[in-house]
Amino acid sequence: MTTPDLALVLVGFGHVGRRFVRLLNEIGDRLDFDWRVVAISTRHHGSVLDPDGVDVVRASALVEENHSLDRLQAEPVERSGIDVIRQSAQALADEAAEGRLVCLESTVLDIDRGEPATSHVRAALEAQMHVVTVNKGPAAFAYHELEALAEAVDRVFFFEGAVMDGIPVFNLVRETLPAVRIDGFRGVINTTSNFVLSALERGQPFDDAVREMQARGIAEADPSLDIDGWDAAAKTAALVNVLMAGAITPHQVARTGIGDVKPADVAAAIARGRRIRLVASATRQGGSITTRVEPEMLAARDPLANLEDTENALYLITDLLGEIGIVQREGTLTQTAYALVTDLSRISQRLREWDAR
Repeated sequence: MTTPDLALVLVGFGHVGRRFVRLLNEIGDRLDFDWRVVAISTRHHGSVLDPDGVDVVRASALVEENHSLDRLQAEPVERSGIDVIRQSAQALADEAAEGRLVCLESTVLDIDRGEPATSHVRAALEAQMHVVTVNKGPAAFAYHELEALAEAVDRVFFFEGAVMDGIPVFNLVRETLPAVRIDGFRGVINTTSNFVLSALERGQPFDDAVREMQARGIAEADPSLDIDGWDAAAKTAALVNVLMAGAITPHQVARTGIGDVKPADVAAAIARGRRIRLVASATRQGGSITTRVEPEMLAARDPLANLEDTENALYLITDLLGEIGIVQREGTLTQTAYALVTDLSRISQRLREWDAR
């Protein structure tokens, strides 16, 4: 059976995108697919399209040195993300028709409407591309529409990295828990907020902890999505839509961030044998689903209370298996980039199954 040769279109080439291409090179001998990047689109550093393959090492260096990707081509052309998607589909029509053209979307979350990520996903599916994204927006704002479109064009829409980085949350349920109903969940699912709260317990200033997360490439230049609870709300909406057949957006999640948590609050909680953590939750009650993101004062016996620094955890409440817990002891760019790899591997498996028919 031949190894699939995937042509990759990268929409977004920030910390995650660049770590992803480095990771592919680092673990190339372990992959079940061959690959080449044929296009890259960025918001601030131009774009490049080369059907024969883009030099990703040089592309990464250009972006990190704050230069434009236009230097990689003789005749630079101004292209938006959607332009790159459509032009790539035209230039690689054979790969698109054979299901070997994949769009990897890693732009920054827009909490208002999930754009432009949702439009990128839609355009890529319409262009016969498979789509993999680590952006929470598409699943949080338009999951059912995009999943139906993917099915209609016989392509896949994967987003494992949207919640808990490379830990298989969506795949766990969809691939290994047949006939199990998810009735709710509780979790600590925002890395930056958990790190900040842990830092406050150590006496580290709030702003210093945020800057450390920014330096690691985990928090964005504008960390308000993390601090104000919007990132966790978007993840909550995605989990509800995908795992609980809900139809909500982040704006329907009751939300309180950690911006008002003071060192004195953290110290008071510890004095009582408790810890403050930002908890995301959903509960099915009859025909409705109640969702919430808020700082909670947790008892020491609560497993969420024991999460330190960049650790995350999610506990699924099921009808047949009770509570199932998933813990991530470290959250870094590598874990997020690995989520893209796992989804590509699933596409590779699908292509091999097609060839075997």
